[in-house]
Amino acid sequence: MNRIGPVRALRALGRVRQAGRPGTATQPDAPLRRVDPDVASSIAQWFIDAPARDRERLVTAAYRELQVQTDRQFAELTEPGGAFGYTVAWTRRPTPYSTAAELIEAVRTTGVLEVTAALVDRDRLHPGLDCAVGGPYDRLRAVHDIVGHVMTGYGFDRDGEYSAWLRQSRLYYGLARWAAATELHAEHSVTWTTLQFPEHKAVLIPQRLLLRSSPRIGVREERRG
Repeated sequence: MNRIGPVRALRALGRVRQAGRPGTATQPDAPLRRVDPDVASSIAQWFIDAPARDRERLVTAAYRELQVQTDRQFAELTEPGGAFGYTVAWTRRPTPYSTAAELIEAVRTTGVLEVTAALVDRDRLHPGLDCAVGGPYDRLRAVHDIVGHVMTGYGFDRDGEYSAWLRQSRLYYGLARWAAATELHAEHSVTWTTLQFPEHKAVLIPQRLLLRSSPRIGVREERRG
């Protein structure tokens, strides 16, 4: 994918930010997809049983690609004077926003997103992505908030997060899309099912479960220019 690719993909997913534009967070701007509770439960159980980190080269390569592609998206979203012009502020506040509606409204109005640095919760550091303040894992979370919620109006409930993953997956290709499915769907499935935040893991969701959850998502999609 060349440099123009992420820009076109991002513009296809959401409107370019306009400072001062009022939010519409009470209703999603994009069609909401409904998660299958039985499939989500199976995925959650797999994630709970999985090791904290899979040492296979494929997993390492997938998370490396996830970082590279996410960093490109983050750069496009936050480029000063660029098409989007978002600003991300890393904070130690555990909950900068009380609801999804508050986050969406605030970011759409000001163009500034606050993200709690992963290092604040030292007991839940990611084993496959650097958790330095503003580092790879923090940038992944910032991109998810902007693309998955601000651009779509999706909430933090199970259907909102499921829909956010399906939309955001369009920005990834190849192994990165596979790792993103683990981060944005498998881990959230545990939260939906158990009502608790699981530990972070560096693993790859089995393709049989991924296909049950969304047959349209191909984890080995070729690069597109």
